[in-house]
Amino acid sequence: MSSIWKLHQKPKLRILGLMSGTSMDGLDICLADIFRSNNEMTVEIIKFSDYAYEPEFKKLLGRIPTANTETVCRMNFVIASTYVELIKRFFIEHGISAEEIDLIGSHGQTVWHEHRHSTLQIGEAAVLAEAFNVPVVSDFRVRDVAAGGSGAPLVPFVDYLLFKKFRKNLMILNIGGIANFTFIPKNAKTIDDIYALDTGPGNSLIDISAELTSNGKQTFDQDGEIAKFGTIRQDILNYLIEHPYIRVKMPKSTGREVFGRSAIDDIVCKFALNSFDYSDLTATVTRFTAEAIFINYQQFFANNYSIDEIIISGGGTENPVIMNHLKTLFADVPIKRSDDYGITGDAKEALAFALLAAATIWEIPGNVPNVTGARRPVVLGKITI
Repeated sequence: MSSIWKLHQKPKLRILGLMSGTSMDGLDICLADIFRSNNEMTVEIIKFSDYAYEPEFKKLLGRIPTANTETVCRMNFVIASTYVELIKRFFIEHGISAEEIDLIGSHGQTVWHEHRHSTLQIGEAAVLAEAFNVPVVSDFRVRDVAAGGSGAPLVPFVDYLLFKKFRKNLMILNIGGIANFTFIPKNAKTIDDIYALDTGPGNSLIDISAELTSNGKQTFDQDGEIAKFGTIRQDILNYLIEHPYIRVKMPKSTGREVFGRSAIDDIVCKFALNSFDYSDLTATVTRFTAEAIFINYQQFFANNYSIDEIIISGGGTENPVIMNHLKTLFADVPIKRSDDYGITGDAKEALAFALLAAATIWEIPGNVPNVTGARRPVVLGKITI
């Protein structure tokens, strides 16, 4: 444990943050320097890369939630071994050696997430620690769940650190597999004054619908091309807007268990859709992603806060159809990308787990009870040395 104590005493940590999200499309790797002064933390991104998973590996990931115990056990190590190979590639591409880093922060791959009940991420941390001979912080969500929280979202801790200084009413919106936003009021004095929630699907339903439309040839809607040529089905959109999750009170978090393949299968069955309808389905679930974001803002915040600016990141920013829907719904609200603030949008979640790993080592609570519903602030993560 002496090595952890030495890290604890350092005012700067160079950390490799890893993120594989609910889209299950690839691994984001961010190398960052994290600085501490008292309990204040600042960050400098050194290098970032994202690596797409091979199609067969992505299919394996998609099967995990319904797999048997043996498969989940095996995939725990297969995922970690894949991370090792991609980290080695990252090191070669950027001329970095493992000896230069102090720590790895790994979110792992979410297998199952049940709001305020349980959560499971896999990708064995011991495999990473053994491969690179550096401590690994992983399994960030479970301590918040143990403290009565939902274990998600965790990125609000990072959003507050990065954006509190701007003193605006900010919606920090991320559209990954699941969409979520952090709302930072301009008069926020501490992290307890912010709010955040998962709004519903981000790209998750779009990806599955695009796969149906293309007969398995596409795993996502590149540039929104399918949605552009589809027609929004108002009957299906109305059905989706009435989904119980959309009206659930805060704190709220969700995942592919709710907005995944079973949700698409339900729609296809209920509305008797066939292959000729799938482009319309894609157009409709794309609109629903934006509508769910807007409805959550309206029902929880609009009466008390206007929005000065939306700062957006995540894979959904590459879909112009989603972006146009958001511009229509949030009329007159400036929408900027996190890149405009010096934070590469694709890097933000991997950066988040570098920051959360630093917080673990420095014994700084990384959850936001106001967001997750936890009884108290707790230090997140498990350390593998």
